[in-house]
Amino acid sequence: MSFRRLPINPADGFPQAFRLTVAGRTYRFRLYANIAEEQLENTTGLLELPADGAFLVLSVDREEPAGPTTILRRKLVPGITYHAGELALTFPTMQLDPRNLNGVGEFGSQVVGGVAAR
Repeated sequence: MSFRRLPINPADGFPQAFRLTVAGRTYRFRLYANIAEEQLENTTGLLELPADGAFLVLSVDREEPAGPTTILRRKLVPGITYHAGELALTFPTMQLDPRNLNGVGEFGSQVVGGVAAR
């Protein structure tokens, strides 16, 4: 299966959302980070996600004439291929600088995801 890179820009901060057309259908992707306050207090630099009290969540909605239909909402783990309706998704890299939580800037955060039609 050949994955196309998702247009995630960690410098735009989290949460973030974007629309993407795959195999003629349009989807809305939403990513947000859930990080416990204690984890933020003890972190210097990048957080490798998932970690204790810290994870990234993806929600995917398929746009349909009757309105959006949620086809996936998951905590993400590297090395897993997620199936969401007719899509396959993977997230091999998830490193987040806490300054990118509700904040914009180049702090070294890296979130790489891919999508393929199944």
